[in-house]
Amino acid sequence: MTRSRDDAVTAPAGPVPAGLLPDGLARPASVGVLVVVAAYVHVFFSLTDVVGGTARVALAMGAAAVAGVVLARVIDERTAAVLTAVLLVVGLAGYYFAVPESQRALFSIRAVAVDTLSLLTGLSVLRLTLTDVWVLAVAPVPTFLVAYLTGRGRHVPAAGVAGGTLGFLVLTGDATGAATLVGVGGVALAAGLTTLSVPGGLRSRGDTLAVLLALMVVASATVTLIPAGAAQPWGGDRGTPGLESTLDGDDELEIVGSTRLSPEVRFTMRSDRAANWHTGSYDTYTGDGWVRSGEPDPLDGPLAGPPGETVTVESSFTTETVMGTIPAPWQAVDVAGPVAGSAQVDDRGTIRPGTPVLAGDRVTVESRVLDADPDDLRAAGDEYDDRIVDRYTQLPESTPDRVGDRTAEILAEADADTPYDRAVAIERYLIEEYDYSLSVARPDGDVADGFLFEMDAGYCTYFATTMVVMLRSQGIPARFVTGYSSGEQVSDDEWVVRGQDAHAWVTVHVPEHGWVEFDPTPSAERDQVRLARLAEARASGAEDVDTALSVPEQGATVDEEPAPGVPVDDDAPVDGAASDANATDGNVTDGVADPMDGLEGPEPDELGYEADVGGAAEAGGTGPGGWLPVPSRETLGYALFLVVVAIAGAHHTGATTRAYRAIGVRLPARRRDPATDVQRAFVDLEYLLSDRYRPRRPGETPRSYLAALRLRGVDERVHGVGEAYERAMYAGTVTREDADEARATVRRLALEATPVIGGLLSRA
Repeated sequence: MTRSRDDAVTAPAGPVPAGLLPDGLARPASVGVLVVVAAYVHVFFSLTDVVGGTARVALAMGAAAVAGVVLARVIDERTAAVLTAVLLVVGLAGYYFAVPESQRALFSIRAVAVDTLSLLTGLSVLRLTLTDVWVLAVAPVPTFLVAYLTGRGRHVPAAGVAGGTLGFLVLTGDATGAATLVGVGGVALAAGLTTLSVPGGLRSRGDTLAVLLALMVVASATVTLIPAGAAQPWGGDRGTPGLESTLDGDDELEIVGSTRLSPEVRFTMRSDRAANWHTGSYDTYTGDGWVRSGEPDPLDGPLAGPPGETVTVESSFTTETVMGTIPAPWQAVDVAGPVAGSAQVDDRGTIRPGTPVLAGDRVTVESRVLDADPDDLRAAGDEYDDRIVDRYTQLPESTPDRVGDRTAEILAEADADTPYDRAVAIERYLIEEYDYSLSVARPDGDVADGFLFEMDAGYCTYFATTMVVMLRSQGIPARFVTGYSSGEQVSDDEWVVRGQDAHAWVTVHVPEHGWVEFDPTPSAERDQVRLARLAEARASGAEDVDTALSVPEQGATVDEEPAPGVPVDDDAPVDGAASDANATDGNVTDGVADPMDGLEGPEPDELGYEADVGGAAEAGGTGPGGWLPVPSRETLGYALFLVVVAIAGAHHTGATTRAYRAIGVRLPARRRDPATDVQRAFVDLEYLLSDRYRPRRPGETPRSYLAALRLRGVDERVHGVGEAYERAMYAGTVTREDADEARATVRRLALEATPVIGGLLSRA
């Protein structure tokens, strides 16, 4: 029985011929597939390094790869596709039932659709609940399919599946630029080696391969420019990044090197007492930054507040700029004002606005602030809830052991027995041993390890991160907190808070009391830089750095002048700290003398960055005259590459020829030998048939080869190509029309052999 001329060339339904390994694994193109697989496996392992479970994920992926190779001999591709879908459904179902029941109740079709869209537009996988279970459920699925297709000799589709998996991780922002480029190189290698393995393949398919490689390079460069991917701004180098931009409510915080902040006023705060104005906290440490997992829920009513003894604090803030956070003393339990109806609360207990807080809005907040004596905190013990321990002692598997070893030595020297005393000892150690500076080089590898062993100075992000990691290494639950310190006090109950007051600190969980604040950043040095920067901004006439109450009186010398020992320099960076961060009423370390008090202030910024007056630097780099952004050399190079690819593509499609003719320019016609074209077409056909049925045996003529395949149901159209080949080889009578028809037939058969395209063509 033969098939009609409209049937596609399909893979045999029977098993692949036996051997030690499937033939597909022995072909050179397998190397390219392996490179792409290594790229996405690296990304998956970087995720499990943060959340744990690398060993079991590696075991599951290895088992999936072995199963794919074994089944390549046993099942056809349609069955393999169905099995892959089943594996994915089973894995996601397992993840669903692993999620706590309280969060599972929030699952809906709409919620899943929104989460999927969020993942494809920059939501890190690390923000998912039980990230380790999700990776375990998902990672083996593409690995199985890639191994199966490679075993069948379908290297380009296998590289496509692996590349698609890596592409998904690029869209979530979890794949680095290096992993992306390696993956693109692997796909190119698989495609190139597949072409080279065909006799005459480079000659007949070289132009198509060149266009394919160019498109892959364009795609890899583009995903590093869009926000969902590696997110490099189109405007090029924008100078020193601002710390405040990483502390204003984003769910992912990357620790950078040198930084600066604007002295512009952000809001004015009226409060019963001074405090650090909490805006958010983070639970997952990645080694180079922080991520907060989970999604907020609507605020249905006042929160319970801390479990220990508290006092009620009423505060209200009026914004000078648009804000995406609700600053308040910890812990805010209720809000009133423009955002009250849309307010949300995350599972760390932080109230967040559902819509932006507009300039001029006034929001009132009720807080319950912990009011505990240090002796009570020491007596609380270490009987933690298991859920608190699991979540807030998390560290990446790659965290160097020496961090925990050094921390243990510090605690032994301090003779600190209780978790509270250990936190005090670590806080004091960091304040005493490290200086405050905004001009630092970000260390390679783990940030906390680098700060502890390789650096001698840093700013609040480094101090807070290191303290949290040190505490977690000793099994003490701690989290990284962001917000603003109290700012400039302008009356008994009012503070002006500027961008330079953005701050990061630490909270430690104490049983029966809740989260207790600690601030390991040296306050004296930070205050000196802050006062110097504010004085400089005022002296330069910068706008938006004062309110009616904060404008200094004529001739005043307090607050608006630099602190002793701190020179005013146009090139000094601004500070992200505040005046009362180490001495607010809500800080449980009140009464502990700050060892940095009285020290001489820091030297001007040795890196020579421009002062960020009025926030201009944060807005982006500008060209001469400050009118237009200046693209980086990388951006210009990428644009030039796009132009070259566009010209090459236009030439390949004949668009340039048509354009020349449209303006009256005649180009010499490109002459081809019909017999050579027919021979190339038959070489491509032979490779296609050998991949689907069997290779032509030594001594077997083309006619007898095609006749033998007819018994296995080969498409009748192949015989027309065979007849044209015989005429070209032995009679030399083929015409241009014969050659074009042979090439078109082989091209269509190749397209129809691809499952997705073949299905579309068969329905057309």
